[in-house]
Amino acid sequence: MDAQALTKVWVSAHQSVTQEVQATLPVVEGEIPLDLRGVLYRNGPGRLAIGEHAYGHLFDGDGLVLRFAIGGTSSDSRPRIRYRNRFVRTRAFVHEERAGRILYRGLGTNLPGGLWANFLRLRFKNPANTNVIFHGGRLLALWEGGLPHQLDPVTLDTLGPYDFSGALRNRDAPWLERRISAHLPFSAHPKIDPATGELYNFGVVVGPRPRLQMYRVDRAGALQHERTEPVALEAFVHDFVLTPNWQVFFVYPITFESSPVLLGISTGMESLRPIPGRLTQVLLVPRNGGAIRRFVASPCFVFHFANAYEDEQGRVIIDGCRQAEYPLMPPLSRALAGQLWDMPLAYLTRFIVDPGAEDGSALSETQRCGQASEFPRIHPAWQGRANRYVWGVTTAPGMPYNLYTSLVRHDLRTGEIVQRQFAPWIPGEPVMVPRQGAAADASEDDGYVLTVVYHGQTHRSALHVLDARSLKTLCVAQLPHHIPPGFHGNFVPAAECPAGWAI
Repeated sequence: MDAQALTKVWVSAHQSVTQEVQATLPVVEGEIPLDLRGVLYRNGPGRLAIGEHAYGHLFDGDGLVLRFAIGGTSSDSRPRIRYRNRFVRTRAFVHEERAGRILYRGLGTNLPGGLWANFLRLRFKNPANTNVIFHGGRLLALWEGGLPHQLDPVTLDTLGPYDFSGALRNRDAPWLERRISAHLPFSAHPKIDPATGELYNFGVVVGPRPRLQMYRVDRAGALQHERTEPVALEAFVHDFVLTPNWQVFFVYPITFESSPVLLGISTGMESLRPIPGRLTQVLLVPRNGGAIRRFVASPCFVFHFANAYEDEQGRVIIDGCRQAEYPLMPPLSRALAGQLWDMPLAYLTRFIVDPGAEDGSALSETQRCGQASEFPRIHPAWQGRANRYVWGVTTAPGMPYNLYTSLVRHDLRTGEIVQRQFAPWIPGEPVMVPRQGAAADASEDDGYVLTVVYHGQTHRSALHVLDARSLKTLCVAQLPHHIPPGFHGNFVPAAECPAGWAI
């Protein structure tokens, strides 16, 4: 399939979702594995326009959370998949739904009406569209620039913005900072320490005192402020990694032209620009509260990390999908007209840093695979440990980077690649689910990969269950409508799900 034809499929996939449904999904291929039991939650932009106006950027689309309850039984005692989807009813979503038009600025969306409609409008819409995670008995829809939104884990009803009992209130901040946000941001890429069950996260606070705010949430869901670190105004941090002794942050060479945004001339996304030649800053933040170590990498950008761990020498090994620079993205209207951007390719890359080296020294970088890939995921129990396998999305040879048509499994030990081609379909992020009941010494790839795939010919999506080793299809369950490929999600095993999870 050529790039032009696949571009049409991508455009079709990114039409707005108009249905909120609850259904038992028909299995159209294979069978549901008997030892796959629990709930897959997914999040991503589901509504990309309101009234006659399209949002200006994919990142501004209203969050649509999907819920797949896998392994409950039907009346004939056979396993089933119960499906539900719901928009996150943020304050902005409710107001715009009622008005039938855009009422709020987004990171990539200005209000219709030009400069005067956007002048000094500094509170941007929180679309709650990037990730969804279940921790401490709460289901949270996440967006990196603001508060999470709490959802009912069974019905997906929106319970409201969640500030961890006031712990995320932006107290004692300057007026301009409080004008931008009355609360501290809570990023969309938290990490759970498998040894303690604690959740670690961060937020980048913009304004007169730009800083990196770091949090720890205990197993019961109580948030503590771990650390605050001043950063340059242009800091952009989307993801981070966690090891037993370190939190690792990459701060990229990006500039933010704030004046045009304040004046309402341009959007926030349009004002982000890479700084040619500027080195990437790497922060090693000790989890025991010691001094932060600072290192440099080559100019680059990493949207998503696969994992990080410490080797026998105490070095920190970091695997992430490295791009040569921050990718400039076109307005959504151009993308949906088929004018997709030529984004720099992202390659799985290993960064190695010695915490004992001199501050400001360079770390080593080695590309692990010659095939571009993104949305990396690992076995959840290997978070912070020396993992062997990484699953991700990739493209067919010769296709533009942003048109994902395949899933891939990287073997970091042997260099072997297992690839599963879906074109003309578009797969979403692969979520690795360990086989339940597997022995403690079971292989790291003993389990399943779950992905929501857009089927181009029928304009519908389906949940695909694949063998994690071979990426062969085990089960396909058809949705009653289409879903844009979306961003991120997580699986909750049945033993950790709340009561009523299988309905």
